[in-house]
Amino acid sequence: MTKPYYDQSLALLTDLGSAVARLKEVIPLSPTRLHKDATIKRFEFTFELCWKLMQATVRYLGTDVFGPRESIRMAVRYDLITEPEQWMNLLNARNVAMHVYEETKADEVYEQARFLPPLVDALVSRAGKKLAEETTTGGAVGETDPETRSE
Repeated sequence: MTKPYYDQSLALLTDLGSAVARLKEVIPLSPTRLHKDATIKRFEFTFELCWKLMQATVRYLGTDVFGPRESIRMAVRYDLITEPEQWMNLLNARNVAMHVYEETKADEVYEQARFLPPLVDALVSRAGKKLAEETTTGGAVGETDPETRSE
């Protein structure tokens, strides 16, 4: 049952690497309306890939999760991310970007977008390490509930 989640996680890692590279291209550009819009759109799809990677990896590790909030919470428990407050703030920014379009709100999302690339880099590194453990252990790592692990 974990093999599909492993394969999905690997595919998401690849896609996420491309997405964050594209986001990093637009962040330093001058803040014209066109560049802001491009940054926001790239932020949206990069964030979507992030939470889906968290979800697929957590499922691979043995816990079923649904939606971005739960995926973020469980990603912390499985040590995929270490900054849950920042991830939740970015989730809120993504929700604003996807559901409301007011220029002032868009500008707020644009400002938040610059915080995503370093978090993505850390997520990719941690998820890659967890998935690499699969090849050395021959099975899903962390199949025990993270609640029972010692801190």
